[in-house]
Formats: sequence, structure tokens, C-alpha cells
Amino acid sequence: MQNDAPRSYFERERDRLVTEIAENIESLIGSTNAANRKLEEHIAVGRGFESIAELWGRFSELMAQSGVPPVSARAQVPKKESSTQDKYAAGAETPHGAAT
Repeated sequence: MQNDAPRSYFERERDRLVTEIAENIESLIGSTNAANRKLEEHIAVGRGFESIAELWGRFSELMAQSGVPPVSARAQVPKKESSTQDKYAAGAETPHGAAT
């Protein structure tokens, strides 16, 4: 039995809101699926570097076993900035482009 009576404002608003909620849930599910795919792609890229990281770890261990200190433990001696006079004194070109 179908009711041919006009629907009340409440029923129309309820149906509109239910439809809007259903559309928003579908949109949310689609966005969540897209975010999940991107996350899986990032994880796959990260896994691609695991073998490289393991190789460098082994290399570092081997270097430590052979007595070479890690780069972070080495004394970082700043390079002396050579002046123009030092370059010329060492036999480099003169300011005019000719070698001394």
C-alpha cells in the first residue's frame, strides 16, 4: 500500500539530509582509499632503500672494525681559505693570466 499523501517538511528534510550524508560518506571513502594508496606507495619506496641502508650499515661496521672512525667522530678541520697572494706564491697564474 503506497501512501499518496504529501510528505511533511520533516520527511523531506530527513530524506535530503540522509542523501547528503550518504554522498559525503562516499566521498570520504574515496578520499580514504586515495590516501591509503599514497601511503602504500610511500611504504614501497621506503622498502626500496632497506637494502641500501643495510649495505651502508655493513660497510660502516667493516670500517669501524678496521679502525677507521666514523665520519661524525673525525675531527673536522676547517680548510684555510687561500688568499690571492698564496695562490701566486705557489706558482699559480698571475692576476694577468700568465703563469709565473
